[in-house]
Amino acid sequence: MKYLLCGSCSHANPLKSEYLTFCDQCGKKLPNTFADWRKLHPMGSYMEYQQTVGISIKEKKPNRTSSWVKRQLQPANKGKVIVFFSLVLVLLATAGTLFGKRAVFTLLYAKVPKSYLYSSWQTATIGRQALEISTPVKLWIHDQPLAPDIAKVTEYAKSYRNEDGGGIRITVNMYSYFENVANTLENAKEDSHQAMEQDDLSDIHAKSIPVLISGIQGQLEEGNYLYKGGIRLAFQNLVVVKGANRWEILIHYRDDDPIGPQVAQRVLKSVKIK
Repeated sequence: MKYLLCGSCSHANPLKSEYLTFCDQCGKKLPNTFADWRKLHPMGSYMEYQQTVGISIKEKKPNRTSSWVKRQLQPANKGKVIVFFSLVLVLLATAGTLFGKRAVFTLLYAKVPKSYLYSSWQTATIGRQALEISTPVKLWIHDQPLAPDIAKVTEYAKSYRNEDGGGIRITVNMYSYFENVANTLENAKEDSHQAMEQDDLSDIHAKSIPVLISGIQGQLEEGNYLYKGGIRLAFQNLVVVKGANRWEILIHYRDDDPIGPQVAQRVLKSVKIK
């Protein structure tokens, strides 16, 4: 099929008749009609005109997925859609019953992509007590209200975290306490344990390792825990204390993920306190 483009609205008009003069879309006169062309080519046929002046348009094949979705969203099919998603929910619930929470959590919690080991990372200096850190994912401000007993002894608090997904959670917390508040590594360790106990975690196993970050004493806790009784997650929590200031880097990922600890170690090695 050949078409004649309208000079006004660019509509493609099918060349079905030698008498085509006006655009089917906007009604305006078409340029280079067969009558116009015959004035310059008195011996030319309509077929020659079609081949010379007409254009071919490659019809786009409809996207099967989008077409299917559109069909399903039509009013007549809404009942089917509701039934479909109801069945999905029933299957998830059945999976939880038959195979336990772990099977469901395994489906919902991804592992860390291997590409994180080779992709270029983002390096950022964040917080009032400037901390430099490199991560495979962007860290966003994630300030949360402090508990009343903590808020009354805290002069400054700032928190950063990556978005959910990607198989790993990286959180950076920074605090400055009032001068009369005890701020030691032991205090920091206790606060970290209390926070974990309030977070649907159980069966926690951990070991502590003393570290030195930018010449400042710190402590790294490594271990794993059972999350919501369904999946075992691993963690590496670094805390550094200097005077009234405290820095925390908390990294969590699936315990059965071999890439998670490699990414966590690289993140922790990048930490510098300015």
